[in-house]
Amino acid sequence: MSAVQDPMPQPAARADAAYLDFVEGFRAYLLGEGSQFESRLEQELLAEGQRRGAPLVDIEQIRAHVEALPIGQLRNRLARTQQEMKWQRLTGSFEAQRAALSAELARYDGRGPGRLLLDPAFNYPPYLNVNFHLQPGGYFKDELSGFLYHYGTKVFFRGDNDHDELHARLVAKAPAPADGRVSRVLDLACSIGQSTTAFKRRFPEAEIWGIDYSAPMLRAAHRRAVMLDTDVNFAQRLIESTQFPAAHFDMSFAFIVFHELPLRIIRETVRETARVTRPGGVFTVFDFIGSEVHSPFQRYHRYFDARHNGEPYSQDFCDCRFGDILDEYGFDVAAAPVGQRAGGTGYMQHWFAIRR
Repeated sequence: MSAVQDPMPQPAARADAAYLDFVEGFRAYLLGEGSQFESRLEQELLAEGQRRGAPLVDIEQIRAHVEALPIGQLRNRLARTQQEMKWQRLTGSFEAQRAALSAELARYDGRGPGRLLLDPAFNYPPYLNVNFHLQPGGYFKDELSGFLYHYGTKVFFRGDNDHDELHARLVAKAPAPADGRVSRVLDLACSIGQSTTAFKRRFPEAEIWGIDYSAPMLRAAHRRAVMLDTDVNFAQRLIESTQFPAAHFDMSFAFIVFHELPLRIIRETVRETARVTRPGGVFTVFDFIGSEVHSPFQRYHRYFDARHNGEPYSQDFCDCRFGDILDEYGFDVAAAPVGQRAGGTGYMQHWFAIRR
């Protein structure tokens, strides 16, 4: 076994790393007890509902009130600014290393363990033409998109996932089938493969596949897995059309992907996952909390995120009653506590679904 290396891509200069550390702390302040933006705006919205004699439910009423408040205006400007600061510095820092990072990806493309299957004729559907989370070029237009995503999510998770800790916790929560048989696992929209490698650590004898539409993500995922000396496989495929045989997988897994899909693709993806997951197999999903339990400020946050943070489909997911869609396509939802937070994060809940 080769020595395990740290696969986190690094900024070009110490000044870049220090700047991004500041942005990470800035983000932690905005979302935490330091600023108290969420709690203070929640109180304002509840108080306004009491003044009007009825809770604020309509998003236009909520939006108008939040955006008329100085604290709401400040919160919104800072929320957008911290994202812009992160991507501006990160893209500049990686651009300065483009030749070296490109060559590094090429060095790892053909190495094992594990396989990397890319489709040179892959057709990106129009619904993917979004700069999710404001990442420049989205997830697939820049050869360095996987590196940008990796370090960008380091800042996003505020140090909670620097060594894949969050992914490891969520993978550990995914229930195995009742019969205990886990020969194959599918990681849907695997991005840079942090859940994919976590599944291999949990089930070392199993065949693990991560699929994603983004070739740059998959190349970064394969490089990362090779550096970790982890035998997993990556393939460039749409999650609504995986190309795997029916009933092929014992476990399927999806982490914060469904809120980045239009409703039509949400349904197609659940149908396809039901096709490739065997009877008795388990499909685990971690994603946004549904609208039915949103507080007034959470409703506003979803509105703001959709329009100002590259999340145009997120409201579709929050409104869709995802458990009903799972049931429609052949899954029994074993656990989906309404509003229960998953993995220590305040925006997610989980669905543990057993294929009938």
